[in-house]
Amino acid sequence: MYRVFGDGCRYVVRALSALALAGALAFPAMAEDGSTLRIEADDLLEWDQEAGVYTASGNAVAIQGDAKISGDLLVATYDPESEERSIETITGTGDVTFVDSQGNASGQKIVYNVDGSGYQVTGPSANVEGKNGSISADSQITLVTNADETQHMTATGNAVYINADNERFSGDIINAYFDAEGALQRIEGEGSVDVRTSEGNTASGNSLVYLAKTEKATIVGDVSVSDGKSTMQGGRAEVDFVSGNSRLLSDEKNGRVRGVLITK
Repeated sequence: MYRVFGDGCRYVVRALSALALAGALAFPAMAEDGSTLRIEADDLLEWDQEAGVYTASGNAVAIQGDAKISGDLLVATYDPESEERSIETITGTGDVTFVDSQGNASGQKIVYNVDGSGYQVTGPSANVEGKNGSISADSQITLVTNADETQHMTATGNAVYINADNERFSGDIINAYFDAEGALQRIEGEGSVDVRTSEGNTASGNSLVYLAKTEKATIVGDVSVSDGKSTMQGGRAEVDFVSGNSRLLSDEKNGRVRGVLITK
């Protein structure tokens, strides 16, 4: 096991030189493409070769290519029995941030899979932002990248997704699905769901499905729709985000649709 203690300055070259003088090897590759992982910290760098663990504490930073993870404490792990010793996961805790070419994430903890298969950000105040919108949650946000490069993001606990058009979707659980280019395809919501158009019209219920292709949302269960003045209630609603129009339909539980319409 090797340890390097900092003196309040943050730079990796000095720490790596100290490890080299102690007879250590350079940090292993972070990914299969051979790019190098750089770790730096204010207080401590520790390398446990038997366990396959790097630990960095005190304003710690890990950088590989355009990806950067920062936190109070970073722990990078690899298989000590493997010949490559490639880093598999990086776990950051304490006001963590993650930035790459696609966007950024923040929270109290992040577990990042170096192979690009995804990451998990834990709250409170977990947040992920990208070029096509942002998603936040009190509990956690999990991003899964599939083999075809499509992505699925799940946010739990007062979850909110806001797209590039400032349309808002919220619920106890929000699932967002993206294509290989990162464009939103579909949103599904469960538990106390709510949608808000860019004009401020709202609709709430128990579950929702939004299709980006048609720009329409279907909300089911104890539905209420409002434009700020008029309100309507029913068992099912269809909201058109292009026209701003909403349709209320009845169901067996809620019976007839009803509303209070104000025209002035």
